[in-house]
Amino acid sequence: MKAWLEVALTDRHGRVVQRRREHNAVMESGAQLIADLFAGFGDGITHMGVGTNGLAPDDVAISALVNEADGDIPALTGDTTAPIPGTAFSTTVIPEKRVVRLRVRGTLPDDAAVGTIREAGLLSVSDDETVLYNRVVFAPISKGDDHELTLFWEIDFPFGDLQWLS
Repeated sequence: MKAWLEVALTDRHGRVVQRRREHNAVMESGAQLIADLFAGFGDGITHMGVGTNGLAPDDVAISALVNEADGDIPALTGDTTAPIPGTAFSTTVIPEKRVVRLRVRGTLPDDAAVGTIREAGLLSVSDDETVLYNRVVFAPISKGDDHELTLFWEIDFPFGDLQWLS
């Protein structure tokens, strides 16, 4: 499986002010989420979120995004998560690559997550719990209350003989 995230920060006129593109890491909790879905339990991806933690991009045991002050950088203000409607997901079969590509797009409005953002992830949110599926760490983005932050994920799910993965 391959996945990446593109982050676009736009001003009130729709101009892209900052852009990041980074590879994705599936968390241990995310792998368990997929296994549970195979078994008929749990909920799918329902939200996206951002945080302030720029450390340990390969630590797969992280189970939540962080919104805490870090030295001179304050915690984010406003909502740090946003629901993703079902219409934001699309899939395409790419037979020559033997993958199904899932694309998902989510947006945090002007008044959400104001401050320095260093991480993002897809979440499964239910009444009982919030499960972090993946996490992407990127160079800091300074989001003001006059900026919109849009996150575009592309995830390639391979098909065919997958023995080469082991």
